[in-house]
Amino acid sequence: MTETEIKIEALFDELVPQYGKADTVAGEIIRAISRISYRNYNDGDHIGVGYGNETCNPPARYLMKKTNDDVSQIILDMWGVYNDTVYDTAITALENAVLDFLEKHPELKEAHNDEDLWDYRDKYEDVDDYEDEDEEYFDEEYDDYV
Repeated sequence: MTETEIKIEALFDELVPQYGKADTVAGEIIRAISRISYRNYNDGDHIGVGYGNETCNPPARYLMKKTNDDVSQIILDMWGVYNDTVYDTAITALENAVLDFLEKHPELKEAHNDEDLWDYRDKYEDVDDYEDEDEEYFDEEYDDYV
């Protein structure tokens, strides 16, 4: 486990409840970055790709809204990236940028949070698009044999 991961895990244990949204803005920010990292390393989900549209896009939008331009730019750069190696590198940069932001804004540990990262879901964009791609592939494959 890296130093960054240890810091995020400690903040998660301190600020994120077992269920539901965090009580503080810092807690919800940690919940969002943890969700994105977890989905990548455990399920291979990427922001803006396949099932990651459902699992990662809302927390990514939340981070873009609640943090700063550095975090937002990293998210924009990793949105839709399929390559695992490139995406893993971006996750590390994102985790570091989020920690840097929180270190510069310790008041967010006390700032009351009224939002849930899932409030940033877009019902039109945040859908698994792999099924559509599979259907198109099989339709094209079928056409080759007809």
